Amino acid sequence: MNAMIVAPQPEAVEAGALVLKRGGNAVDAAIACAFMQGVVDPQMAGIGGFGSMQVYMPRRGVHEVLEFYARAPLKASPEMWSDLLVGQSRDGFAFLLEGGISEIGYLAVCTPGSIKGYAEALARYGTFEWADVVAPAATQARRGFMVRPHVHWYWSQDGVDTGEVRTLDKLRFSNTGRSIYFRSDGTVKLPGDVVVNTDLAQTLERIAAAGPDIFYKGEIAEEIAADMAANRGLIGTDDLACYELSTAQPLWGEYR
Repeated sequence: MNAMIVAPQPEAVEAGALVLKRGGNAVDAAIACAFMQGVVDPQMAGIGGFGSMQVYMPRRGVHEVLEFYARAPLKASPEMWSDLLVGQSRDGFAFLLEGGISEIGYLAVCTPGSIKGYAEALARYGTFEWADVVAPAATQARRGFMVRPHVHWYWSQDGVDTGEVRTLDKLRFSNTGRSIYFRSDGTVKLPGDVVVNTDLAQTLERIAAAGPDIFYKGEIAEEIAADMAANRGLIGTDDLACYELSTAQPLWGEYR
């Protein structure tokens, strides 16, 4: 077996390597790796996020890009926040609104695509069962992961350089965030501390058992919509039920 797995955190790499060791293909390994990365580096990836995946399987004649990007809520409109614009971040990466409402809180949430993308990739090109690639991440979330220096560095960014909402304020936004990411004295956890996320473990276990549709058309979708409605968010059951990914052909070029 010749393979290379690259991810920011070692647990994610190990999850993918174990899949390959069990006879899975590159797509099986990538999806297991992605689920695990969402547990051990949760502000950079996860089932509430989005992404894309370039799949190249020359023996099967496959080379395409799966795009599972986040979608604006169906209730959103182009002009809805035009009078709240206060400027642009100093790095040019984001537009800034009054109260940071596009960065923190329920109005900042888009319809997530990761679960749909992972499921589609596995169904089209993988060989493992859905539950098999989800299970390691659920186990890790329940057991906990050790905070490493880069994760802590990201948590500690204060936003002064860009004018955006501080990551610490995002982590403190909910009761869950405060209980998971902070010590009892109110300081954010440090390298070497362990983060246990039982709620995420339970959600992953439900997704593993019921399949991806539970997130978009089933009980979890209903729970997301109810929480959004109770907190003036814009995402409803229609946003989740109607979510579809897209595909694109890779761009090719020549050099010399």
